Amino acid sequence: MAEDEQQWRIPMPPGVAAELTRAARSALAAGDRLDLAAPRPRGLDLTEAFAAGLGRRLAGSPGFAVVEDFPVDAEDPRETEMAYWLLGLLLGRPVTQSRKADLLGRVEDRGADIASPVQRGYESSAALPFHVDRTDVIGLLCVRPAPSGGLSRLVSSKAVHDVLLHERPDLLEELYRPFPNDRRGEEQPGQDPWSSIPVFSRVDGSFATRYLRRFIEGSQRHAAAPRLTAGQLEAMAVLDQVLDRPGVSLDMELRRGDLQLINNFHILHARTAFADGGGRGRLLLRLWLAFAGSPELPEHYASLYGAVAAGSYRGGVWAPGTVPADFGRPVSELG
Repeated sequence: MAEDEQQWRIPMPPGVAAELTRAARSALAAGDRLDLAAPRPRGLDLTEAFAAGLGRRLAGSPGFAVVEDFPVDAEDPRETEMAYWLLGLLLGRPVTQSRKADLLGRVEDRGADIASPVQRGYESSAALPFHVDRTDVIGLLCVRPAPSGGLSRLVSSKAVHDVLLHERPDLLEELYRPFPNDRRGEEQPGQDPWSSIPVFSRVDGSFATRYLRRFIEGSQRHAAAPRLTAGQLEAMAVLDQVLDRPGVSLDMELRRGDLQLINNFHILHARTAFADGGGRGRLLLRLWLAFAGSPELPEHYASLYGAVAAGSYRGGVWAPGTVPADFGRPVSELG
């Protein structure tokens, strides 16, 4: 894939960019804002057809795409944000990304310390190891690349799974058992501050991966969380070795106007450290989407995602007591 970027780099047709730009301007002129209750956009025929093609790539192979030439040059940054939001509504249904109720996260250096159990990696310039997020689909729109660093890295979780199946089936079996995960203070009232989820899962042919080593190790600060075993620690160490092997990951530079879309259950993502060098630094706009093409999840996911049925509205990080009533409904029926 590194040698043939046409497999995953998709130019946005000029007609789609123009249609989205007109719709964004119209929405802003009407006083519209980013809103979870926003209906699915109507009348964007070119964009809807383009989004359907992206959805097929996300649900099938390769499980990700990079859309080039997204319109990011508007003088008013709200226009870019609204155009992105409208495309997102045609791909799925947004969920919030933090207790601040972020609908469109700003991935930029705000001095966060990723070693802290209550700070988020997307507000840091540090390298982020391979991990997944709490959603079906992740969108990252590059508004400004970093002057240096910030390389995006993607790995097929299925490919890594099969390497372990061939080389260390004993440890793969361990990774199918539940691991404690720190909720990092983002649990709802009455929930435990940790959840228990396997790294790899299968349900009736559906495959899913959830791996955040920092969160797994962070669970140990809670006395009631299960203690990590020697087998679990060895399994994570070998998994990390496979993830970092030369040739396993697809590494890419996200350029201005690139929109990276990831199926979060089939693709692990990472980022190298970056430096802004003063002035206006690296900025990606992040969108989390529940997706009609998402897989069924095991019951272990229910306390974290809110619903496990394939294609259901689920995931996200919500302010206390604000989990939406639509959780569990098919995404295809919303909006």
